[in-house]
Amino acid sequence: MSTLIRRTTANLRRNPPLTACNSDSLRTRHHRFHTSVAPQNKDTGLYGFDHLKTPKGFQRFVDEAIERSGELVTYISGMPSSAEIIRAMDEISNTVCSVVDSAELCRHTHPDRQFVEEANKAAMRINEYLHVSILTPIILYIMR
Repeated sequence: MSTLIRRTTANLRRNPPLTACNSDSLRTRHHRFHTSVAPQNKDTGLYGFDHLKTPKGFQRFVDEAIERSGELVTYISGMPSSAEIIRAMDEISNTVCSVVDSAELCRHTHPDRQFVEEANKAAMRINEYLHVSILTPIILYIMR
């Protein structure tokens, strides 16, 4: 929980929030995975994420995080400038951590068993994606 609070505080200090890299193909996509203070609106999902209005929303949240991370990994493999690589890697981190942090907090604190079960599934899927699709290729690249 303290990690989520620190991340929220750090993101509130950023002005403006970090956006996608300076590529036209990346700029056209809206960055939806940032941690922020939830607006005071009854229609908002858990932790300010619209996907998390229902337990099944965790799966859609993971799907979009995996899709966006894959786009960013493909972008990075094109060897843009160092600054753009750093920004893209930061966005991957923010995207994945938004799902992981939300799922972990829900798993440990939500009173509804369905939310807890879906959060558990989401955490498992995003962690598997992280290890298989992102970390393994990086480790193999470093070891060559």
